[in-house]
Amino acid sequence: MPKPFTTFAVTRFVNRDAVLSRLKDCARRLAEEIPGAEVRLFGSYAVGTPTPKSDADIAVVVPDDCLVPPDRVKDLVETVFLEVPVPVEIFVLTRTALAAGRKTGVSLAGTVARTGISLR
Repeated sequence: MPKPFTTFAVTRFVNRDAVLSRLKDCARRLAEEIPGAEVRLFGSYAVGTPTPKSDADIAVVVPDDCLVPPDRVKDLVETVFLEVPVPVEIFVLTRTALAAGRKTGVSLAGTVARTGISLR
């Protein structure tokens, strides 16, 4: 017997507000772990166009004299953001790199400076 053919599509909706709420909670927790760090969301969740396949792009901007090494910062961020209901991609930038991106508008730092929103 042949399988029945269906013509309907399944639609999945993204609850952006719920994701942003969880991201902000995680950003507050991270601020306790890394003093002086700023957490910025960029990409589709920041501009309001996420799809069910979107990840959350997170830039952690640390002071240039941050006492926590960059690889440890990334480990801390990954641990803190585990509870977010979407995949998270993490980038660590210094304040100097973000300032340079703000001036030039190019590279990852330029994208974060141009389209990123603070998660405070």
